[in-house]
Amino acid sequence: MSERRADEPQVQEGGEDAPTAADALAIIQQAQSHASSRLSPSIGVFYVSWGISWVLIGVAWFLAATDVVSSAVAGWVTGVAVVGAATVSAVVGIRTGRGVRGPSSRQGLRYGLSWPISMTLLGVLVGVLGSRDVGGDTMSVIAPALYVFLAGALYMLSGAVCSSPADYVLGIWIMVVAVVSALVGLPASPLIIGLGAGGGLLFAGTRALLQRSAR
Repeated sequence: MSERRADEPQVQEGGEDAPTAADALAIIQQAQSHASSRLSPSIGVFYVSWGISWVLIGVAWFLAATDVVSSAVAGWVTGVAVVGAATVSAVVGIRTGRGVRGPSSRQGLRYGLSWPISMTLLGVLVGVLGSRDVGGDTMSVIAPALYVFLAGALYMLSGAVCSSPADYVLGIWIMVVAVVSALVGLPASPLIIGLGAGGGLLFAGTRALLQRSAR
């Protein structure tokens, strides 16, 4: 009776190859990836919601700058868009934070608070500039560009801290859009911000959602 060679694959009684350690590891990794995609938050939801908000705001203020709609209408669109995106972000953030404790929770809280703190202080700075008799048309261009530039810097910081090249590049793109909008000026600057920055968020969000669904 011949002996089985050491490199010959083991065969079960049913004639099929026995699963190897590599097969078991692949199954475990696939299960972990599937569970992670279901339980972990998708940044795509945030990006898509805010991308839609930015596009709507940019288009609304471009139409206001070209006298197609009134400033009041653009203001209402801005308010509804911001409240809608903020609500989506809050709901997803609350669901994400359930059961999360330790350094990750504290880091996420600090990063989340950096947005309202920095935006509020920037609002104070813009108010100071307005009180220094800076022209109305100039402020209409510079103020939105500053807010968008700050948002891009925060996205880039998030990408650097979390080792996410996609977020890092997105932050740089948004800052470039802010600079271009300031250089072009009215009436095109709101449209550049809306389609450029908002479009970048929509692209990044859609990409993240597709990658998550493919896991």
